[in-house]
Amino acid sequence: MPETDPRNRLSPEEAQARTKVCLALDGFSELASVRRTVRELSPWVGMFKVGKELFTRFGPRAVEGVREEGGRVFLDLKYHDIPNTVRLACRAAAELGAGLINVHASGGRAMMEAAREGVAQGTAPGQELPKLVAVTVLTSLDQEILNRELRVEGPLEDHVLHLALLAHRAGLDGVVCSALDLPRLRKDLPQGFFFVTPGIRGTTTPGGSDQKRVLSPGGAVAAGSSLLVVGRAILEAPDPLDAAWEILRDVAAAGRGEGRVGFI
Repeated sequence: MPETDPRNRLSPEEAQARTKVCLALDGFSELASVRRTVRELSPWVGMFKVGKELFTRFGPRAVEGVREEGGRVFLDLKYHDIPNTVRLACRAAAELGAGLINVHASGGRAMMEAAREGVAQGTAPGQELPKLVAVTVLTSLDQEILNRELRVEGPLEDHVLHLALLAHRAGLDGVVCSALDLPRLRKDLPQGFFFVTPGIRGTTTPGGSDQKRVLSPGGAVAAGSSLLVVGRAILEAPDPLDAAWEILRDVAAAGRGEGRVGFI
């Protein structure tokens, strides 16, 4: 890329925006391609998500590969099991060097407290603790699925808030939720609570067809998102580097109060 390319020179707002962008590393069949993607997109992406597909395919090498390329890792394995099993899994995740780890809030308070203990046990003395967040309601679920299929009564928004408050009481750093849930959640949770929002579409591209509750990057930041998880909007774009740059600019603009709040 030519040195004169404006994508090489981040403004202070864009540098801050970079810390809010997390790329989901899905759909890779070769670890070398993962590493190359991290290397190429790191200038505009502050964190990389290693999820179930990548971790099942490559195991801890996926985390190690991202970290060796200088990327921070969101280990998105959504632990949901008995408390002791989750404690040991979170300890192992912290030992791997993940910077962000998640569990399912529906596992209950005791499980989330055990997860918190595991993260502390797996972090070396003097090292910063990884953030630990809880998944509330998946962005692929809507009101009808929640009520009819899962037999959870009441408004979806109420259930999300209930799980977020449970995570807060368990001592977790934040939650994973739809950006559409943020206006309600921010009223009842303390300042500094960490909100991870998947289901983010590109500035000109849609999110995945299996995502039902999504926002634009700038819209999510304007709503209060701490970290945007973006996948197909970058990786499936004709020019992934340009797509990442456009998302970064949209996030930076939202930080200046100029964001485009785009519901879809």
